[in-house]
Amino acid sequence: MAIEELQARLDAVPKNGHDHAPPWELVPLDVYAEEDDPQPPPQADAAESSLPFPPIDWTKLQGDPPPRRWFIPDWLGENPTLVAGAGGAGKTRLMQMVGTGLATGKTYLDEASGNPLRVLMWLCEETQDEVWRQQALINAHFGIDMSDLDLLSVVPRQGLDNTLMDITFGKPTFTPLFSELRQQANDLKIDILVLDNVAQLFGGNENDRHQTTFFVNHVSSVVQGRPFAPVLLGHVSRSQGSEYSGSGAWENAVRMRWYVGPTLPDQKPETDEAAAETDVVYLARRKANYAAKDWRRLRFVNGLLLPEQPPEGRRFDQTFRDDAAEQALLAALPKLVAIGIQPTDGKTSGDYLPKQVIEKGFASGHTKKDLAAAMNRLMGVGRLQRDVVGKYPNRSPRYGLVAK
Repeated sequence: MAIEELQARLDAVPKNGHDHAPPWELVPLDVYAEEDDPQPPPQADAAESSLPFPPIDWTKLQGDPPPRRWFIPDWLGENPTLVAGAGGAGKTRLMQMVGTGLATGKTYLDEASGNPLRVLMWLCEETQDEVWRQQALINAHFGIDMSDLDLLSVVPRQGLDNTLMDITFGKPTFTPLFSELRQQANDLKIDILVLDNVAQLFGGNENDRHQTTFFVNHVSSVVQGRPFAPVLLGHVSRSQGSEYSGSGAWENAVRMRWYVGPTLPDQKPETDEAAAETDVVYLARRKANYAAKDWRRLRFVNGLLLPEQPPEGRRFDQTFRDDAAEQALLAALPKLVAIGIQPTDGKTSGDYLPKQVIEKGFASGHTKKDLAAAMNRLMGVGRLQRDVVGKYPNRSPRYGLVAK
């Protein structure tokens, strides 16, 4: 209906008097539904939407979905990862070792997936000389040279302003340094970004959930359109049992969280447990959205953190750990007998087998709980048995454990 026709009808309405119908009845509603009226445009196709991030068009997702990309199977994927531990726990040297392995195709925690990767590390508390010293040790372990490190880019930033995000007028704001990081990462076409550490880079309130999530989201956007893994290093708080510092959003915003420390985080010390081995560090996968929780035991060897490796053809899993604990017990038993100790399975006895194995240094890094479980399994299958091993002064039989 033309505007001129509508205006003519309105002009025909009486301007005074009370013997006419109310004005809203003078123009029938169906007048707006005439065929010559313009209709609203059809809904735009999702692919042609003007929205920067339109909804998923399910009709275009046919067949099987792409497989999940792992840079290190079950340990490092294309999502943000938080690596937390106390100061001096070895996080930086651990990640320099991981980065070198990924950039050169060498195996460290596990066999890397695919070809060597491009790795960028911002080490905010390291000098060039310290990085050099550590890299020389790593190269010697892997049997490589400095000329083999063309895919590994390390930026020592000790003494510099490393703030990527600050608070301006109460709102989180990214600094020009963030743009510099983004440009460098994309110029180098990196796959892995290691930022050490959060205290240097994050200028907000670590207990504010929005600020921490805002920061992690933006770091994850440094590289877009291809697989990319940002790794943030952080510290634990001073409270007993802490696994990371700040709001729970630090864990919630990432898809993987590693813990580095001298013991497993949920391992309760026992009064008769031997002192923790000073050359042992545990790496625990404490949060994993797409894999099971797990852990690895690392040892300081010639200045490096080296993971225990299973025999050829074996995977470092719980079955391997159980077998190793059983072998440690069986190997320790004759050594204890040789020095005049007859082990028993009695928990209250001073000669309790797991206790003596730890005290005499035969535990090979296993805890009392691990060894007790191993002892019970061995007794269950008959490889350890309770038998008469002597007599007490009153000539009553003395029982102990013997291997069969």
